[in-house]
Order: sequence, then structure tokens, then C-alpha cells
Amino acid sequence: MSNNHEFDPFAGIEDEQDAGPDGARAGLLEAARRGYVPLRKAFVQRPQDSAPVAGRPSARASVLYDLVHRRNQRALDVFLLMHALQPILDGTPLLLGTWANILSVKSRVDATAVSRAIETLEDLHLVVREDDSRTPTLRLLLEDGSGKPWHKPGSTVEEGPGYFVIPHDYWTRGLSERLSLPGKAMLLILLSETQNPKTPAFAMAVERASEWYGISERTAERGYQEIGKAGFMKVKVQKVNDDRHPVGRRDVYWRALKSPFDTMTRQRLQGSATKAARAAGSAAAATSVAVQLQPTT
Repeated sequence: MSNNHEFDPFAGIEDEQDAGPDGARAGLLEAARRGYVPLRKAFVQRPQDSAPVAGRPSARASVLYDLVHRRNQRALDVFLLMHALQPILDGTPLLLGTWANILSVKSRVDATAVSRAIETLEDLHLVVREDDSRTPTLRLLLEDGSGKPWHKPGSTVEEGPGYFVIPHDYWTRGLSERLSLPGKAMLLILLSETQNPKTPAFAMAVERASEWYGISERTAERGYQEIGKAGFMKVKVQKVNDDRHPVGRRDVYWRALKSPFDTMTRQRLQGSATKAARAAGSAAAATSVAVQLQPTT
């Protein structure tokens, strides 16, 4: 007598829903277990006493200017993701195809385009590619383009203006796709200038953008407009006295980022990450002690 109910060893094993490039990127960011990206301010702006650099419009223009001037948004995207995923890349590099996939949220990116973006970052002394395989080992260099070995911001006594953080919400809320290169440049500038809780708002006449950061007035205006349109910026106009102004007063435009990019939310995010790291360290130490105290047989 035949059995019509033969045991199926594969019962319950079903295909998972395709997470897509966005889901793959979110999963890798989650694996980084940090919630934010620390980035040196020198990437955005060089210190006040910096010597002029040939080819840059001002002494304070930094590597961000180089990427904007070259109109190389993909290289900037790769650079930011490399820093975001740094905790999980050490010893476990990603395939070029994986980089292409997580960069394909808005439009398809292939491995060749990723390789070219990496070449740009190498040219700017921001990264070193250890080999030319399909799974290249990428070693970060300091964000100022000096070519010096990278170390985590805040892990030693920092020279210059310090660092700022980019919440992972930049990717998980789709802002990395909604902003073009001007929007991304101005977001980085705003994040840098409002990292300190004492300065949660930033005022800069767009006419000063070239002198302060090397970017054009038009780029600054477009960037501000994009961030505002995306709903992550608030503006306050302050009337100040100015004896040289035709009417004796002028407008100062103060700008601040909205949650989750505002100063206080970023401070809380860092605080939570620090507490979690300490708790994990304490738990690991307690486990180590317990193992050492176990009686031998």
C-alpha cells in the first residue's frame, strides 16, 4: 500500500523576499553596529592657517571641493559608505559586485563604475586598494587627503578642528538618493559646522562659500534648496545692525538641521553608542574572568 503523504524534508523552506539594494545596504549598516559615521572635519574644510594648494580656489578648500569640482558624486558615495562600513570591512572585504549592488538603490551601478570611483579616491589619497581582484582590500587613509594612515576619529588626540558624525539615517531614510552632489556637499558642511552643542545653527552668506569651502555660490544655493525641499532643514532670518548697509540693517540667515540630523539627536546617538560599547566591554571582561575562575578537573 503506497503512502500518499510522503515526508518532505524541505517543507517550510521558502524563498525569502528579495530585499533589493536598499535592504542589502541597510543590512550591512546594521552589521556595523554603530548607527553613525565619524568623519574628520578636515574633509570638508582645512584649518584657518593652511597654506594654499595649487588648483584650489582658496586655502581652506579641502577634499570635498575636489569631489564637487570634478562632479564625481559616485566617488563621494563610495567614500561615505566605506567609512560607514569600516567596522565590518577589516579583514572581510566586499566584492566589487556587492559595492555595485548597494550603490544601485536609485539607478543601476556596475562593478566597473565602482572601480573607477575607487580610482578617484586613490588619486585624492583617500584610500588605498591593496589588490585588483574582484574582492579588493580597501585601506582608508586620513580624510584630509594627506595620504597618512587612517585611524578612528577621537581615538587619539586630534589635531585641527576635530570630527563630526553622519547618522545612518542618511542612507536608511533615502537622503543619499534624494540629494544631488550640491545637496550632499552642503549637508556635510552643515553637519560639520553644527556638531558642537554650543553651535547648533550655522550662518553663512552663500557669497562666502568659495572662500570658506571652495564651492561656488550657485552650488551652495542649490544645496540649501535640496536639503530644505527634503524637509531636513529649518531657517531663521535675523536682523542685525550694519552701519555700512544702505538701510543700516541687513539679514543674516541661520540654518539648522532637523531630526535625526540636528545637533542634539546626534549627541544622543553618540552617547548611546558609547554606553553600548562600554556595556559590551564589561560583559566580555566578566565572561573572561568567569572562564578563568572555573575549577579545573
